Amino acid sequence: MSLTPIQHRATPKRTACILWVAAMAAFGTVGAASPSQASTTRQPVLGSRSFIPRVGVGWGTYKPRHVFNGGDPSGDVVAIVWTDWGKNEARGRGKGSIYKPGGGYYPGLVTVELRASDLGRCMPDGPTAYRQLEVRVPSRPGGPLGKWVLWSNATTLCRSSA
Repeated sequence: MSLTPIQHRATPKRTACILWVAAMAAFGTVGAASPSQASTTRQPVLGSRSFIPRVGVGWGTYKPRHVFNGGDPSGDVVAIVWTDWGKNEARGRGKGSIYKPGGGYYPGLVTVELRASDLGRCMPDGPTAYRQLEVRVPSRPGGPLGKWVLWSNATTLCRSSA
C-alpha cells in the first residue's frame, strides 16, 4: 500500500510535536530518573552554592568548567578540564589571571591547576561534595607553577567565611 502525498506531509503542529519529543529525548527528560535519583548521578559537586552566594560561579555544581569568586580577576578560572572527578582527589587545569609584581595583572591568561579534595557533605541531606580546593599558578607567564595554596584561604567550600 502506498501513501498519498497528503498522508505523509508534515503539518506545523505535527512537526512541533516531533521536535518537542526529540528534544526531550536528547536532554534526557523523557523517561528520566526522578530528581533525587538525577542529583545522585551528578555527584560529587564542588563545594556549596552558599560558599560564594549571588556572585560566585561554579560552586555547588558538578565538574564546573568555570569558577569565580565574584571579586578580582585572580579569583576567576575558565576552561577547566577535570580528571579523576569522583575520586578522593580531583585535578583540574584551566586558565586564569595572575598579579604583576608592581601591581595590576599580566595581559592574557596563564595555566592554573586546581586540586579538589575532602569528599563529604556540606549539609546532611546535600550531595557529596569536594569541600576543599587548592590552586597553584606561575609567578609570571610561562614560569613554573608555584606551591599549592587554599582557594581564597578558605578551609571549607561549604559556607562563606565572610
